[in-house]
Order: sequence, then structure tokens, then C-alpha cells
Amino acid sequence: MPADGLAANLPPKALKTLTALHLTCLGLVMGAAAGVLASLRLMYTRGENLDHLTADLLQVTLVNGLFMWALYGLLATSIAFSLFSPWGFFRHTWIGLKWVGLALMVLCSANWMVPAVDGMAALSDGLYSIPDAGERYSSLFRQAATMASIVIGIGVTQVGLSVFKPFGQLQKSQPSRRTTIIIRLVILLLAAGAVAASIMESAQLRSFQQMQISHVEPAFIRDGVYRGAANDGSFTYEVDVTVKGKTIVAVTAVSNRTSPYARYAEGVFSRVLNNQSPAVDAITRATMSSKTLLKAVENALSGAARIEE
Repeated sequence: MPADGLAANLPPKALKTLTALHLTCLGLVMGAAAGVLASLRLMYTRGENLDHLTADLLQVTLVNGLFMWALYGLLATSIAFSLFSPWGFFRHTWIGLKWVGLALMVLCSANWMVPAVDGMAALSDGLYSIPDAGERYSSLFRQAATMASIVIGIGVTQVGLSVFKPFGQLQKSQPSRRTTIIIRLVILLLAAGAVAASIMESAQLRSFQQMQISHVEPAFIRDGVYRGAANDGSFTYEVDVTVKGKTIVAVTAVSNRTSPYARYAEGVFSRVLNNQSPAVDAITRATMSSKTLLKAVENALSGAARIEE
């Protein structure tokens, strides 16, 4: 960067490289959304001959891997363009419209498309064992298809705005050097904060993935209903575990979060019953809640009355 530091724009070569990265990220976002649509279409037309869990996990990989990283790249390159090129954020009408489109794309993805794809995978992984699972799955299927279509439509619009640059210029004056530096510093600090928050969230998720759940043998437990609790750091989950005839016959959530992911996590109870143990795998895309529920089941069984030998 030239000697002006934070007040300087990128040189032409760097801008060309940034343009290539920006277009690549946009293409990957649209491609991943199209991949989700194609997978959903295949499930709709050949659903009886497909393993839904495999298809759902493929969509999770596309959305939470390729799509989200490409969306992060698209957002980062858009910010870099607006900060370090003559285009600015709202100096031209078409750039303002691109920012509106990008905001809508992020909103649709974060609030509806990603949760829909995650929810479908969680319900499949839990063998549709929670109440109204089939109806929930159908609703999420439609939601994912709709949002993927909208994302692709926004992407096409973004390309059109970049190519034709319609509607002219909004601001003719350039901001002062001081204003430019302040704006760039504030946005860079906000971006750094967002990255730090994402790293902390990932670290927390890894800690739950590595949480050890121990087997407790129900054959040595007296008949009865036993309550167990476990805390994830901000909420205490409670479950009732019913043991009858040396067998776990029921597990129910007494206290659970109200979020959809926490409800999906209750699908782990069917695994506890099938394996007669809390030492089972967590539900895909509902790891934190299902792991904490499993720890509550373990605690309930560990504190249960024992059969005297």
C-alpha cells in the first residue's frame, strides 16, 4: 500500500486480483445454492430410492462449508472494494443496490436457508423421533428450496449490477483523508471483532464435541423415574429417565431450550433407548444441546438407586 497508509487506495493490480476473488466467491455462493436446489429436486423426484440422511448431510456440507466460506469471502471482498477503491460504499447507486442485495443474501442465508438445511439433517439423523418430525421436515424442505432460489436470484442481480452499472452517481465529492481513515479503522475493528467471536464460538463447539459421556449400566438400577441435569454454561437442561425391568424404557426432556436446534437434539433420546446407554453420538447440527442432554441422562442414571447384590 502507498505511503498514505490507511488513506490510500489499492493499486490497479491489487484491484484486479480483488475483482477476481470477488467474482469467484460470488460464483461459489451461487454454485453451492444451485447444488442444494439440485439435491432437493433429486430428493423430491426420487425420494423413495434415496437415503435422506446421506442427501441431507451432503447439503449440510455444501451450505456450512463451501457456501458459508464463499459468502464470507464475498462479504470481505465487498468491504475491501468499498474501503480501498474509488468506488466507496454508496458513492454510486448501483453499489448501494449491491450492498442491499448482499445484506438480503446474508439475511436469507443466516435466518432461513442454513437453519432449514441444518434442521433437515438433524431430523433425519434423529430418525424423525421427535413429535411432528415429518411435518417439520416438509416445512424445512420448502424453506430451503425457496431460500436457495432467492440467493441465486440475488446473485444474478449482483452480476447484472456489476456489468451494467446503472442509475448513475450519488455522491460526487470524496470524503476527507481523516474521514476515510476513521471509517476504515472502525470497519476493520468491527471485522476483527466478528472474526474473534467466530473463533470463540468454534472453540466452544469443539469443547462440546469432545465432551465425554460415560456408559451407565441400567441392569444394576432399581425401577423408577430418575431426574438428571447438566449445564452448558448458560442454561440447565433437565431430563427424566425411566428404568423398568433393568431397562431404560423412556427418556423425556423436563427443561430444554426453546430454540429449534434444542428441539431437534431430543432425537438423541431414541439412540439412548436403542443402545440402552447415554454414550451415543450427538445429533448432527445440534451437537451442543444433544451432548448436554446426554450428560443429563448420564447424571440421572449415575445418581439412581442401585440393586443390592
